[in-house]
Amino acid sequence: MTELSPRAAVVASLAETLTRVVVVGDEMAARVVYEAIGRLLGLSPAPEGRATSRRP
Repeated sequence: MTELSPRAAVVASLAETLTRVVVVGDEMAARVVYEAIGRLLGLSPAPEGRATSRRP
């Protein structure tokens, strides 16, 4: 098994946290964690109010 870089380890941890907060329905926490993951990956944050669920 390959050892993760420190950044990859943090992203993996945040992904687990994101899963947990989505399951409990904490939308604000999910947005914060999602943005943190994006910043670590070098992505631009989504414009405010643009996050929507794709579920019907």
